[in-house]
Amino acid sequence: MRKLLFILVIVMAIGGVLGLLMRQDSGYVLIAYNGITIETSVWVLVAALIVALFVLSWVKRILFIILRPSNSLSRITDNLASKRATKNTIRGMLELVGGNWRKAEKLLTNSANNVAYPLINYIGAAYAANEQDEHERSKALLRTAHKSSPEAEFAIGFAQSQIQMRQGHYEGALASLIRLQKLKPKHRQILKMLVAVYTKLKDWDALLELTPTLKKEGIFDNDNMLELEKNAFLALLNKITFRNKLGESNKELVTDVEKLWNKLDTLSQDDHMRQLYTQTLISFKDEEKAESFIRHSLNKKWSNDLIYEYGNLRELAAKKLLANCENWLKKETSSANLLLVCGRLSQSLRLWGKAKDYYEQAFSLDSQNEALAELSRLLKAMGDTKASQDIVMVSLNQASNRLKTLPLPQEH
Repeated sequence: MRKLLFILVIVMAIGGVLGLLMRQDSGYVLIAYNGITIETSVWVLVAALIVALFVLSWVKRILFIILRPSNSLSRITDNLASKRATKNTIRGMLELVGGNWRKAEKLLTNSANNVAYPLINYIGAAYAANEQDEHERSKALLRTAHKSSPEAEFAIGFAQSQIQMRQGHYEGALASLIRLQKLKPKHRQILKMLVAVYTKLKDWDALLELTPTLKKEGIFDNDNMLELEKNAFLALLNKITFRNKLGESNKELVTDVEKLWNKLDTLSQDDHMRQLYTQTLISFKDEEKAESFIRHSLNKKWSNDLIYEYGNLRELAAKKLLANCENWLKKETSSANLLLVCGRLSQSLRLWGKAKDYYEQAFSLDSQNEALAELSRLLKAMGDTKASQDIVMVSLNQASNRLKTLPLPQEH
């Protein structure tokens, strides 16, 4: 505040002094040139010179701004263009998300040259062009993206593989994804896309090689991983079964089935897959491995479906199999299938009474169990025809209870 007052005092003092000088003597100036004469006072001339110097100073600044290449005006213009391009880029991305492909492509392409990082514009425009089925234009935009940002190889390759998958070009997408996986082996989305491509191409062997990585990186939850392994197992098992029809030795087939099963360890969680694996071993005439698998598998996790296959083992000692079943029966007292298998094994050992008891217990637990038919057949062979017929009638009554209520002809 004091400084301002001091300056005002000085200005007023100078103004006062100048005013006194101008009153005492205004002076006289005469300028004559080529017949032109200018007469004025000294003070007016001084004021005119000051104004002229001020005007020249501003003219110099304006000329400097206009003529200099990296001038402020150019900077202002560039800033305005950049802001407009950024705004159009945002609008283009919003149109892309909103599904307005044509407008999105136009906004993103036109604003690409005036943004700091045009890669996003070109990739977004490539997606938009692809959605319009303009595949060649989409490829051209991706090439332009690579020229603008060659260091962004992964991002461009990722976009390319996604577009190829949308177009159904799975072979091309696979080549792109394999290249990307080398750059980033643990990239979650790349691994998921590889699974999708291998599934589409039915390349189950390649998918099988990928499963350890999928498990290690936790790409899928247990349910999805199980579904994936089931599809691979069924497809590859069909190939092995076909080789069996061509006459290949059972020993080689069993070895391949074992290797396949051991690679897909999630399958052991599924009862149906365990049963299918057992049935395959039995069909390839390797009941010893089938028995060993059933026994170890049931000791870890009980399955009423899997114990059923124990009764289909025909080449092994029935006495040992029955002993194992009766040990399980101590814990699994309510398993109708286990009782059915005990009955069948007892019958194969000619223990008729024991077989009859097991069949009756199985039937009491599950009236739909095969034990009913086995019991009827056994009783008939033992000479108890009436009891066998009674069981047949029970079976028929059960079947009739499941019949729909329909009109019947009336007796006259």
